[in-house]
Amino acid sequence: MTEKRYIMILDWMRKIHQLEYAHRYQSIYFSNLEKIVSISAFVITTVVAFSYRFPSVEPSFYNKLPYLLQQSYFVPFASAIAAILTGLLTCLKPTEKSETHKKTGSSYEKLRHRIELILTTDYTEEKLMEKLETIKQEWESLDAINVSNRFFKMGKKKANSFKKYPEELGFLNDVENK
Repeated sequence: MTEKRYIMILDWMRKIHQLEYAHRYQSIYFSNLEKIVSISAFVITTVVAFSYRFPSVEPSFYNKLPYLLQQSYFVPFASAIAAILTGLLTCLKPTEKSETHKKTGSSYEKLRHRIELILTTDYTEEKLMEKLETIKQEWESLDAINVSNRFFKMGKKKANSFKKYPEELGFLNDVENK
């Protein structure tokens, strides 16, 4: 395997590795979002449900409470917040998105492992080109959804932190990286 081809394969592996981590981070984000919103909606609805069982408050103290804490205002306001949170869960579908990103991250990981196998196996030039074409086609056929720029940068930082990969696009002599 030529040095240039070896560096190109490592560059592919770096890109795949950063996408793997980006999707994993995005999956964790949606999973955490679902937990936060679900627990918040649960707590609010529980408080509303039991607000009628709270001990009675003296009228003089009750009149000094802010409007939002008075039961006649609190119950509809808190119920509306709980409904909005529940609606967000229905519309955003964070659990489904989390699972999709998790599966996509796993697909990238499997692809990266196939590249590792190519790098550690002696193939004839013809067989190597065949394997690389297979990897290229599989990568292009991955039906991956986008990740946020934030998680893409986090994935890139994570992959670069291993210090195993050459300079990005370093296999191209005419490209200057900055």
